[in-house]
Amino acid sequence: MPEPGHDPTPARDPGSLPWGWLYRPLKARRLALARLLALSLVATLLALLPPLLTQRLIDQGLMQGDFATVATYVAALVAVGLAALGLQGLTRLQHVALSARLLLSLRRSLLRHLLRLAPGRWQARGRGDLMSRLDGDLSILQGFALDGLLGGLSNLLGLVGALAMIGLFSPLLMLLVAVLVPIQWLWLRAWRPALTRRQQALREQSGDISGFWQDTLAFGPWFQGQALEAARLNRLQGLGHEQLRRLLAVRWVGFLSDMGPQLILALARAGVLLLGGYLVIQGRLRLGELVALLAYLGMVMAPIGGLLGLYGGWQRARVSAARLAELFDEPAMRDPYRGEWPTGPGEIRLEGLRFRHPGQADWLLGGVDLELPPGHKVLIDGPSGAGKSSLIRLLLGLEAPEAGEIRVDGVPLEALARRHWLKRVAWVEQHPSLLRGSLAETLRALAPGASDAELREALVRVGLGEWFDALPQGLATELGDLGGKVSGGQRARLALARALLKKPRLVLLDEPTAALDPAAARAFDALLDEVLGETTRLIISHQGDHFGNLDARYRLEGGRLVAGEAASCL
Repeated sequence: MPEPGHDPTPARDPGSLPWGWLYRPLKARRLALARLLALSLVATLLALLPPLLTQRLIDQGLMQGDFATVATYVAALVAVGLAALGLQGLTRLQHVALSARLLLSLRRSLLRHLLRLAPGRWQARGRGDLMSRLDGDLSILQGFALDGLLGGLSNLLGLVGALAMIGLFSPLLMLLVAVLVPIQWLWLRAWRPALTRRQQALREQSGDISGFWQDTLAFGPWFQGQALEAARLNRLQGLGHEQLRRLLAVRWVGFLSDMGPQLILALARAGVLLLGGYLVIQGRLRLGELVALLAYLGMVMAPIGGLLGLYGGWQRARVSAARLAELFDEPAMRDPYRGEWPTGPGEIRLEGLRFRHPGQADWLLGGVDLELPPGHKVLIDGPSGAGKSSLIRLLLGLEAPEAGEIRVDGVPLEALARRHWLKRVAWVEQHPSLLRGSLAETLRALAPGASDAELREALVRVGLGEWFDALPQGLATELGDLGGKVSGGQRARLALARALLKKPRLVLLDEPTAALDPAAARAFDALLDEVLGETTRLIISHQGDHFGNLDARYRLEGGRLVAGEAASCL
């Protein structure tokens, strides 16, 4: 049975990446990929020409004393070099453009999935871990999907072409080189798994460092206020030493991995020089042909490393795919566009609602019944951890109850299209999310089409008119990283102004006065009554005495709502 309110997981093995997600963007860009592939193949073919032209220059020009022939082949070498250079630049531009578009498409697809996960799924993972997967692992997969395909075909063509050119001059030398190819492959094949493991360990450790910096920058004042500067420095020192240890391990194994092919190439050159020199002395091989053979020898050895690099890339991609598959295995909420559109006045009923977090034995909400008529102001208070915020997430459709249901105008909430339901709902969080950017961008987050005049009117309505008029840059004022340039009271009012611009039918307020002193909290409650008017309001707070003019008051205890006395509803 699928989790209530969630789409069923696609039929595939747990921990396996839906590869269609990776290759679907490539298929959509198949024409651009074909152009890039054609450019890459032409560039590989051009790379085979210079040794052949050099051989002709030596044997037909220098050795024959024909300067005109020398000049002709020099001009041909220059032309081929310029053509290769121009083609290389065009190929790089095409590659960068296609690579960037592919990575953006993959990020959008993955973000779409993540944004459909229940909040608890986000909270179960650290920010450093998520960033490591979204940045490092996703880039590795994108690189393998594109560079692996292009590099593999280019290297294969280069290897076959170089061997064919050697055979054109001397079948005997081609056999000698052909024997060395599998030896080099086996050497690299033996060392690459160890190198891949160490690279993976280094990449995972980078996630720890990323998480360290995010925590330090996000909670810097707290670390300062607790005199933890030395502890943070020591933590960074330990992470740095561990990173250095893993980096040195990667470099050492990489050196051993590269040492074999270099030794094999040196021996191959020596063998070609000995055998080729003997054939030149015997008159069975010309000097230019020997020079060309040495050049093609290098062109044989290089693609082997590239092809084995493709194998190593596949191993890294498999690790990254497994890490991303863990995110795809998280059950997503139902499609936000699927369902009915809400049309009624917005009467809300909670009937026998039961909810608990994954892995939790006891019910957090053990049978909640609540009626929220249109236009009413209702308060729910209770101790921390009683499930008040979970109740809001259930109303938003971000969590699904295990039993019972929520009805809007008699229609089960799970039958409504969540996107259209949420257009009627404004959520003012306990710690309002003021987005990075300007004041206008923050206010327009919920109302993209709002005019500048409407933004200013909303600010005036929540009591921020004078504050706004004092801003030198007005709506273009940058709020700072995560709104760090505003006070707690201003943050709460800005969140309220943003909610007003949405023109909601229901406003959910989660601990709206938590950052305010009692006097400011009562003033904020009076402001709510003034600006929200007949809008339905559900207030979650453990500071219930700050709110008046209530139509109903409840206390959430033991997973159930207990109605307050009528006298408490002032």
